[in-house]
Amino acid sequence: MKEQEISMLIRHIAGSKKGQVEKISVANTPEVRIGRGMENNVSFDPVKEDTISRDHCRIVQDTNSPERFWIFDCQSKNGTFVNDVHTTSKTELFAGDIVKLGKEGPSFEFDLDPRPQSHIKKTRVIDAVPAKETKVHTATNTPRATSEKTAPVKEGIGKNTMQHMIRESEKKGKTGLVITIIAFLLLAATGGYLLYKKQSVKEIVHVREPKTTFTPTEIAKTNNDKVVYVEMAWKLTSTESSEEMYHVYFPIMEDKQIMGHRGAYVQNQQGNIEPLLVTKGDYLRALGNTQGIELDLIAGKGTGSGFVIDERGFIATNRHVATSWFTSFTFQQYAFPGVLVEPNKNGQLAPAWEKEVTQQMVGRWVPGNDERYTGINTYLDVTFANNSQRTPAKIVRVSSTHDIAMIKIDLPESLSKVELYDSYNEIQPGDAAIVMGYPGMSPAQLVLKRSQDYFNTNPNITSVPVPTISTGNVGRMVRGSEKNDRIDDYQSSFGDYYQLTINSSGGGNSGGPMFDDKGRAVGVYSAGTTDGRGNAISFAVPIKYVMELMGRQQVIK
Repeated sequence: MKEQEISMLIRHIAGSKKGQVEKISVANTPEVRIGRGMENNVSFDPVKEDTISRDHCRIVQDTNSPERFWIFDCQSKNGTFVNDVHTTSKTELFAGDIVKLGKEGPSFEFDLDPRPQSHIKKTRVIDAVPAKETKVHTATNTPRATSEKTAPVKEGIGKNTMQHMIRESEKKGKTGLVITIIAFLLLAATGGYLLYKKQSVKEIVHVREPKTTFTPTEIAKTNNDKVVYVEMAWKLTSTESSEEMYHVYFPIMEDKQIMGHRGAYVQNQQGNIEPLLVTKGDYLRALGNTQGIELDLIAGKGTGSGFVIDERGFIATNRHVATSWFTSFTFQQYAFPGVLVEPNKNGQLAPAWEKEVTQQMVGRWVPGNDERYTGINTYLDVTFANNSQRTPAKIVRVSSTHDIAMIKIDLPESLSKVELYDSYNEIQPGDAAIVMGYPGMSPAQLVLKRSQDYFNTNPNITSVPVPTISTGNVGRMVRGSEKNDRIDDYQSSFGDYYQLTINSSGGGNSGGPMFDDKGRAVGVYSAGTTDGRGNAISFAVPIKYVMELMGRQQVIK
């Protein structure tokens, strides 16, 4: 008997395609591409659905087990979520799973027709609870005690006998008195000895010196509820109109067919190459009637760490965590090679196809450095260790001199804070460095919470952050500037950092505290770098920059 072919059903439940159902034959299309643009099997409007990447994610059929299906994210900007869980690797899909393209993006239900037996949810069997046995109390037949009254027998005593008894009683009284005196003396001696012993012990304890250094395990235990996990997503907007900014992609035409797209770049007045950005409101006016143009939202997302510096909810982290638009932008792989765009004879921008643009030509482009653009966080959430509850945070201050920012959460309870210590003028190479945070390469811990909400009974699967300890030493102090009796002035192009020998922390630790061996936060983990051969070093910002951000330091006196 011929097996019935399986079709994939994509039921759109949110977004511009809400209510639509797309049926795709698995036999003809074992890999389904999802994104913006007509080249995808499940395509979305490039203008209406700007949170979706051009090649957002893909669903593939298992080659060894045809009833199994997998979904994986194609390095999309806003991520792919399965049942509200962010997926960073290949994840198995089951019929009825909800896939969301971005945390606030459109979503659809994945289903199969016909639905294989392995995808049908099993009926839950609830075992009957056995009733407790009834306790039976039986009366005990206890025979009654019987007694018979007997007449008392009179006894007599003689005179001699009475005198003998009196003499014996006097002897016993003297002996008892002696024993009592001896016992009292023994008790007094024992009490005095114990009192002396107790005083000696107190004197020994009193002269012990307090412990001044701690192990990494002790430091981690003390600060476990003070180091937090930070999640964020952001987008770039126009400073003038608050509209979202998009990177322009021109179509590559061949025989009147679109064969692909190239990212558009322009040369600014300083001679630097940067991406061509437009808003939805002016891209047609600026680019004419060119057909097939695609727009890619300038946005990003990521995770980091932070630590509580005030009981009222103030948290220190990196500037590139809280305000990612003030750091170099990470382009998608398909953004290069691009094409340089120049004004044509009509004054409109058009691609000069002979002028190719590479990643090296653009370099480290920082969106926030251009006053025409303003970055905003679409979400900035803080989670404490071993907790699944996300708390929204707001930006309070951003350092203008270093990779430091201060954010705040509002909770009804006072928070425990880390101990800060400015060791900038004391720290030496070889000193202990203990970094605590949430590196992205660590395995995710997931928990399932069953909803008690009558109006929304769906269970919720959330990740629970667990902090990681990385130990090492201070390898070098990289001073941003310095003056002494031998030199008049010294400036470092790199900045003011502690170079660390820690190479196991990785991304996600950014913003976490760096402790000394006394358990005091003396720095903020900021970045790491490799030489391409596996050798890695990392850097921390001195804690003095956090303390400056907390106060009102004058720059002009």
